[in-house]
Amino acid sequence: MVDEPTDVVAPVLGRAARTVGVVIGLVTLAAGGVAVFATDNEVGSAALVTAGAVVLGLAVFGNRVRAFEVAGVRLELLRQAADVRQEAEQARASGEVGRAEQLENHAQSLLMAAGLVGSRYERLRATEPPGWGRTSRMEQVLRDARDLDTERLEPADVEGIFDTGTDGNRIFALALIERSPRLATADVLVDAIAHSRSAFEQYHALVAAERALHHLSADGRSRVREAVESVLDGPLGESSSDRRTVARRVAARLAQADRD
Repeated sequence: MVDEPTDVVAPVLGRAARTVGVVIGLVTLAAGGVAVFATDNEVGSAALVTAGAVVLGLAVFGNRVRAFEVAGVRLELLRQAADVRQEAEQARASGEVGRAEQLENHAQSLLMAAGLVGSRYERLRATEPPGWGRTSRMEQVLRDARDLDTERLEPADVEGIFDTGTDGNRIFALALIERSPRLATADVLVDAIAHSRSAFEQYHALVAAERALHHLSADGRSRVREAVESVLDGPLGESSSDRRTVARRVAARLAQADRD
């Protein structure tokens, strides 16, 4: 995989700034944790949790670690989202439509907050020099994401994370599709293949597409095929790379599916 170069940005935090950051991070994280269960402002509550975790992580590790992720927060938010979604299904089954919709909105906001942990990927790209070392660490980020329980997630959940538009959330969504191909949508795959933010993202979009082919509609497969053929017609088709290898394999499988 070819990894584009990026500028190296190293944070510099003094002791006083780190102390203040720890205090602010802990207070914000605690407030968000309480608000998730005590208020109806789902988006605000999830944002408080995420903001507190990010501030705390920067304060503690900013000068010594180039990349960090609040894995525990992510896992907890995903567990909460799964539980809330189950409650919503039960409410809808019993005819409580209004409560079901409120719970579904709450679950979506928790999923969005969990998606923000793609900041680890973004920070790696911003602080690590290009090379196999950085690529290896970014692959570890995706392996962590693929370890998540996706049983109760729906394609719309993953598409919502992808559509936030950040590089980290886009790659996080692709990792979830690699884990559970049923979560794929043509919109996500086509965007990530034809309008990728990096070679790394495009490679994983192609891998996700290959795994998800049998979960797409005929129209979805047609759109993915057009996207793959368009990148093969460009510079990707002229160079030797893992991306070209996967793209050609996907194109061949799609062509075979059309004949069948």
